[in-house]
Amino acid sequence: MSFDVHQIDPIVNRRDLLRMAGASAISGWVWSGSLAAAPSTKPAKRIIVVGAGIGGLSCAYELMERGHDVTVLEASGRTGGHVKTIYDPLPDRLYADVGGEHFTKPGYEQFWKYVEKFNLPVLAYPRRQKMLRRIDGKWFTEDQLQDRKILSDFGFNAREVDFIVQHGWTDLPLLYLGPYLDAFQDEYQPFDAGLDELDEVSAGELFVKDGASDAALRFNGVRRGDGSPAARIGEVSALFRVWQQAIVKHRGLPVFKREVFRLKGGNQLLTDTLAAKLGERVRLGCPITGIEHGDNSVTVRCSEFGQPTTLDADYLVCCIPLAILKKIPVTPAWPESKQYVLDNIVFGSQSRVLLQAKNRFWKSDLPSINLESGDSAMYLVYETADEVPGDRCILMGSGRPDVTPDEAMTAFKNFYPGKTQTLEQAYVHNWSKDPWAFSCERHPFRLGTLKKFWPEVMEPVGRIHFAGSFADNLPWGMDAATRSGNRVAEILHQL
Repeated sequence: MSFDVHQIDPIVNRRDLLRMAGASAISGWVWSGSLAAAPSTKPAKRIIVVGAGIGGLSCAYELMERGHDVTVLEASGRTGGHVKTIYDPLPDRLYADVGGEHFTKPGYEQFWKYVEKFNLPVLAYPRRQKMLRRIDGKWFTEDQLQDRKILSDFGFNAREVDFIVQHGWTDLPLLYLGPYLDAFQDEYQPFDAGLDELDEVSAGELFVKDGASDAALRFNGVRRGDGSPAARIGEVSALFRVWQQAIVKHRGLPVFKREVFRLKGGNQLLTDTLAAKLGERVRLGCPITGIEHGDNSVTVRCSEFGQPTTLDADYLVCCIPLAILKKIPVTPAWPESKQYVLDNIVFGSQSRVLLQAKNRFWKSDLPSINLESGDSAMYLVYETADEVPGDRCILMGSGRPDVTPDEAMTAFKNFYPGKTQTLEQAYVHNWSKDPWAFSCERHPFRLGTLKKFWPEVMEPVGRIHFAGSFADNLPWGMDAATRSGNRVAEILHQL
């Protein structure tokens, strides 16, 4: 007997796919279309992967495919981590990705590898097309933001106006960063490109040195670098900013990714599929309580649904938030360089805001509902699950971590540039309150600290390796997580 994941009802898939796959090991079911890797000539290793987010699942899957003995320990009662699709409390089979929400092409190569391998259904996601941006309380279309008079009124200088008119509003950073990008030959090596001194220069100072206007500083997220300590506190180094943009160019990506995609039924379909492939190798409800590592092995202590458990392995892969990892006793202790990373790295968090409406009311008001509002209660707005039949629809966006549904609803009603609204309810998914997946993407490294964080954030400590969105050079959610997961799997396979 066989079954195909694409024929499973989406709601059943969310709740039962992992259980069904676990049962397959007992009942004799097999996955249709399985693409198992060729037998490995290397001896199998025992490897524990801690964290069943998309990074941990992809790493474990790749190790399994290479013939290794893998166990995945997940503290929560679900797999997927920051990749999460919800159906409740939404009506009419509507759904929303309240975590990892899209992937791009070009880009996301490892993510696409799984999409194609498992034949997962892909939808174009026009959330970045025909955007409207709210600036100083007034809405502007993309065409207006390439109008010379409007740009001059914002305070851009003539050189900047010419660049924006030719390349677009979102490409302005290239005017000041572009001349430095080709100095980097290896996207994983920000140093020794002849620009190391830029780690002691703020991005704002670099822009000013190259003639940026106050408007260019404002709209590129940098402050005027006047050299005073107050102006430099919290600044991102110019080296970091240039290096990150060089990675984007190296991968052939645009500055602003307009062509984005999502999985039909929700991006959790991928993590559900990976978890199902791993089957009983995934153990839920297993928070880590201690780690011991030596020259030849690693011992992990955990609490499996409240019962103390000890597991031994050849290697350990940590794919959990570093704020959690630093609280877990480790013997011997982390080296000073790794402890610095654990103590000082900063992650962001946000809430995902959903607005349910009776119909697509904006159709008679606006060219698009893709809004950049500038309001912390809901600073982005766009439609999701638009392929679901019926009149009701879901608008989704992001807000500050502590935003309430009432605040989000009120904010939308205040900044919405049209007249007609048929909103029924607001829902907020607050990631900061999730005990196991409370952080989002890694923040930029502070001025003058790049060498303390990189490459230490991704470097192994003995037999302990690291994967996840934090452990790649460009920390873009699902892309970074799957890249690092694949990278670590191949490293361990080759050892």
